[in-house]
Amino acid sequence: MRTSFRFTLPKGTGIRTEAGRKVTGTMRLIQVKDLVLIERDSQVQRGSGAFYVVLLSKVITELGQEKMITRKTIEGLSSADFAFLVDFMHQVNHQVIKKIPLKCEVCGNEYWGALTELGEA
Repeated sequence: MRTSFRFTLPKGTGIRTEAGRKVTGTMRLIQVKDLVLIERDSQVQRGSGAFYVVLLSKVITELGQEKMITRKTIEGLSSADFAFLVDFMHQVNHQVIKKIPLKCEVCGNEYWGALTELGEA
């Protein structure tokens, strides 16, 4: 199962990268321990709206030429890039949950199938 996913930021402002290149990065899947640690964070507990900032700083493993991905890195993103990353994070984490490995009993071909839950379109 894939656990990391490449992305390209739509704007890429505020992130160091090579001149003329788009800002790319890698995001890993969210782990339960990420959510537990974030709930213990004092800024998040105060209801400061920092939940996604903290979560993104934990699950983004590469971003342009940044050496470390911190809250400050995420706070420096444009609103378009921040919204893109939140949407991308939801997409990859939910996509993994809804895909299951299948194997054809006739030909032996292996592929990924989509799991549709009752009530989904």
